[in-house]
Order: sequence, then structure tokens, then C-alpha cells
Amino acid sequence: MQKLIDTVSSYYATGIQPQAKFFKVPSGQYKDRVMVIYPKTSNQLVYVWADPPYESWSDPQTLATDSADYPCSAYMDSNGSVYLAYTQQTTLALLEVKMTFSSGGWSVGTVNTVCNVGQNHYPSITKDSIGRLWISWTHYDSVAERYFVQAKSSTNDGATWGSGPSDPGTALTNGSASCYSQLIFQSPYVHCFCCDDSTLLVYRSFELSGAVWSSQQTVYSGSAIDDNFHADLSPDQKIGIIFPGGSSLLYREFDGSNWSGVFTVDGSLPVSPTIKFFDTIPFVFFAKSIGTGQNEVFYSYKEGTSFAAASPFEEGQKPFETLFCYDDSATDKYADLTTEASDSTAADVYHPASNALVKDAGDALYVGMHRKFNLARVILSTAGVTGQVSWQYWNGESWTGFTPNSGAYHLDCLDKMVVLWEDLHSVPSDWQQCPINEVSRFWVRALVTVGFTTAPVGTQITAVPEAKYLNVIR
Repeated sequence: MQKLIDTVSSYYATGIQPQAKFFKVPSGQYKDRVMVIYPKTSNQLVYVWADPPYESWSDPQTLATDSADYPCSAYMDSNGSVYLAYTQQTTLALLEVKMTFSSGGWSVGTVNTVCNVGQNHYPSITKDSIGRLWISWTHYDSVAERYFVQAKSSTNDGATWGSGPSDPGTALTNGSASCYSQLIFQSPYVHCFCCDDSTLLVYRSFELSGAVWSSQQTVYSGSAIDDNFHADLSPDQKIGIIFPGGSSLLYREFDGSNWSGVFTVDGSLPVSPTIKFFDTIPFVFFAKSIGTGQNEVFYSYKEGTSFAAASPFEEGQKPFETLFCYDDSATDKYADLTTEASDSTAADVYHPASNALVKDAGDALYVGMHRKFNLARVILSTAGVTGQVSWQYWNGESWTGFTPNSGAYHLDCLDKMVVLWEDLHSVPSDWQQCPINEVSRFWVRALVTVGFTTAPVGTQITAVPEAKYLNVIR
């Protein structure tokens, strides 16, 4: 069930794919307690937590107040303690702090400086089997005017990194216009996967008994990779990695010695692809852009030698299953515009009798699904003028009016995310299905109460939010 945790003013919110911020306590009395780290504002990092069934969340607890408005990253160990890496606001130094888990709570320890030279962004942090911490990050060298992936380790639980804060660590790439990285520990190696200059997905490895990083190996050569890649480790110690290639979402698997071939997960370019192994099966979560400010979330999983067809992740957040325009004065009062409303073809959502989405008092727009939903993304080609609508749902006996959570909206704005209710957890308990034009759905209608002098005309109307960044439990 979708549940709003918080609203934030930071730019990245849940952050880019290679970074982890969503964790589940692995064992003990508080097993399955979930915690999420996120930027509340442009300089404040906080965390919240919840126990099953995850319907009630704690208040945000402050972690840092000196964070830059760049994504942070964290790692949870087998005891539930968390190591957090983030960029300092004013200096752009890379910092690390441990959150020790004890008696069901996390206590924030001393902040350590990983690197204070140059500009440091987009960290990834992990721990190996001998207790050594590792961080990789994007480092900007102002002299070379290039970005490098750097890596450092700590053998004393983060108290010191490498030879000290002025040590930039080991450069794992040769310098380019952009680069991102993710660390994965696959015994006996720490692997650092890197996107370099948007054209290469590569990795280098550090063996626990070794002293230097291996030479660079290529996973994929293509375009538009950037931060849109993500890797995960299965219980049987296989690494799965997803990334864009051409116009598709692709997958490869590494067993520690050999790489598989390239699998196609989906034949469209992904938004925010994320992978998670459940047992030994890789599940891939990603979004597709279906129109202005609408990224529909899907999932797929590997079955046998291929991936299953992608399915909507949340049945209440997709194009409406049925959309009717109702003209009270027309002979054929209902016009089924479900197909027209689901795509971005301009100015094609209107009743043929009025050439308008709605026009006069008594007209109505009906949007419906077999599952409850909480928002409507409304894209108009013509905004309504003067008119007013009442937003209503069916309570089993009558239509109940309400003001959307996002505020009154009278089809008078060309592009509007109408948040009907705060989240799917908050939809009315008395909302019931009913038949409209012989189609039974959970319906919301916008009923015209004051006629329009200029009537609205629709381009696209869906229940799809603007999902920019996805993050799964690590």
C-alpha cells in the first residue's frame, strides 16, 4: 500500500540509482524494521522507520544539517548499524558517519572526513567480510577540469580513510565529463561499477588479500548510461546489473568468474531502473515516461532464459481504465475517451457533441479504475475559463463532494497534478464501486456546477505520477 512518508524540498529526494538509502533490519528482536534516509531540505538529512505492516512511520530524526543538495548513500551491516556518506554543503568535502543500532534505535556518532580536496559527490559505501569499509565517489579535479571515480577504504570503522582527508584515494577512471559508481562486495572481491562519460559501463575489483585494484573491465559499451544503472547481489553470490542500451533496458549477470550474455528487460528507455534479488530471482523496477510529468512504474523478473513482460507496479497509478465525458444535453450523453486520454495526442479528449471536455452545468468528467487511486494528472490543450467543478466520489449511496488534497482545481490550468487524497492509504474507506454507463469502477467525477465561458479541452488524463527516482530495500 502506497503511504506518504514525508514531503521534502531537496532536489534529489530518494536520489540516484547506484546509491542506497532504504534498509531492513536483518535479524534480532527488531527484524524487518525498515528505515529510510533522505534529504528533508537542501542541507538537512533525516531518517524515519516503521515496523510491519509499515502503515505507521516515525517522525523524521535529524542526521545532519550540513549536507549539500546532492544525493547521499548508506550501508546497513548485519547488526542493523548504518554507515552514511554525504557531501558537505559549503566545502563539498566527503563525510562519513556511523549510526549505531541498539535497543531498536539508531544513535549518530562522530562525523569523519573522507576527502576534503576538490569537489566530491555521489558516494557509494559498503563493507567487506573482514570489516573494512569502502567508499567510491565522483571527484571533480578543477585543474584537469574532469570528473574521476575515486575509492578509499577504512580499517578502523571509519575513523580514518586512507592516509587522511587530503588523500583523494585511488582514481578508478581516467577522467571524463561525467561518471558515477556503485560498490558491491562479492567475496573475495570488492567491485566498483562505474559509468564513464555516459558511454561505458565498466568495473574494477579489489581482492581482499590483494593490494591494488585490478585493471578496468567493460560490462557494456553504449550511450546515455549516466546514473541509470544499478547492481545487486543475490543470496547465491551472483551480481545482476541493469542499464540502458540503445532504446532498451538491459541486464547482465556475473557469477564471480564469467558474465552472462545481455538480456532485454524491456524495449523502452527506462527512468530510474533498480534491481533487487528475491531469493535468486532478479526483479527489476523501473519507470517509463508516458507523457508530460508522468513516469509510470513497472516491474519485471527473470523467468528461465528471459524476462517476463513488464507489469504496472501499482494498479492505482496507471492510465485510467475508463474515462467518460458526460454531456447532459447531448443525445448520446456518454463519450468513451479512455484511449484518447491515455496518450499524449494533443486536443483529442472532448465530447463530440460539445467539442469540450465538459462545458455546461450538469456535465461531468468521470475517471475510473477497478482499484482505488489517489491522483489525476490533467494535461489540457485549452484551459477552462469562469467555470467551476465539484470533485466527487461514490460512497455507496450518494456522490460525496471533496476538495482535492492539492487544492481546488476547476480545469483552469493547462498542466495540473491533482492529488485527490494524500496517498493510496488515505483514500476514503466508504468509497465504493458503482456502474456508470454500465461500467462498474471506483469512480471520481468532476461535475460542472458553474458553466464555462471557454470550455476546457483535454490532451491526456491519467493516474500516473512523476516518479523520478526509485529506491528499493538493500
